[in-house]
Amino acid sequence: MKKIICLMLCALAAVSVCACNKDDPQPATEAASETAQVEATRAATPDEVDGTGLKSFITSFDKAPTAEGKVIFEKKDIAITFTEIDYSPISGPGLKFKIDNKGSKGVIIQSPYAVVNGYMVSPEMNLEVAEGKTATGSMILPYFNLAISEVRSLQKIEFVLRIVEAKTYEPITKTDLITVTTTAKQEPQPDCDDNGQTAYDKNDVKIILKGVNTDRAYSDGAELMVYMYNGTEQNIAVRTDDVIVNGYDMTSAMNCTILPDKRAVDVVTFYKLDMEEFGIDEIDSVKVSFEIKNADNWETLDATDMISVELAAKETQAPTEAKTKTGSK
Repeated sequence: MKKIICLMLCALAAVSVCACNKDDPQPATEAASETAQVEATRAATPDEVDGTGLKSFITSFDKAPTAEGKVIFEKKDIAITFTEIDYSPISGPGLKFKIDNKGSKGVIIQSPYAVVNGYMVSPEMNLEVAEGKTATGSMILPYFNLAISEVRSLQKIEFVLRIVEAKTYEPITKTDLITVTTTAKQEPQPDCDDNGQTAYDKNDVKIILKGVNTDRAYSDGAELMVYMYNGTEQNIAVRTDDVIVNGYDMTSAMNCTILPDKRAVDVVTFYKLDMEEFGIDEIDSVKVSFEIKNADNWETLDATDMISVELAAKETQAPTEAKTKTGSK
């Protein structure tokens, strides 16, 4: 039942992905669910992630780059101005905005996805502006996303903004891809990182497994690190299909949107609650399968078979079939 719920949430999140060169109507339930997700996925404070390296990453993160303010959107009685980069939030650096709403309805400004230095990042943004009012707010780029992608300074930031009506969550409009370039040295976009276990390499899409981490307190359990590259000309989504740890079917899920010629690093989390419920003290085997979808219409482009993940520690023989709480699937 938990896995079904988790997959349903992934499906709802997937509906939010749409082309960044046109307006795309969305159901009210999608915007509402994303609003709740923003609150639920707020990054932990440094004191809560001791031992993971994230606290050290935040301390050493380059907080010097700035960017010139500019009007980034002006349409339908709404004007949005980027003002500055704010490094004070604990959860991650923020892009600060001023929003002028001259219309007769309140609006909410969100961001479905962002790209930093060529890597996809899941931004945190849910700014409400009442009718006829001006408000300020930020788009947070979580340190955790930046850390697993090894992005140590902000050079080039690309993002899309979506504007919905505050009361009904009816879509109003969606921006093209907006770019903010900072004063940091502009390095070339990174090449595809082929180091690791290749899970998929076909049709200009790559999925590379980077191993299982068991010492990251952030995930409250363990996690499989996944690197992805989209060399196609369309937006794609990579999601986990089945995840089996020590022969047990887990509730873990990953759903990552990747724009053309961009990279992404994400994790498949094995939650501590599930590991305790299945009596998993050590991870002996991990099997996973992936689906590659068109992120604009959710059409399945391809899928992998079950992949046995290469573990650093010596593996033990795993059961041939995934087990549930009752011992059978």
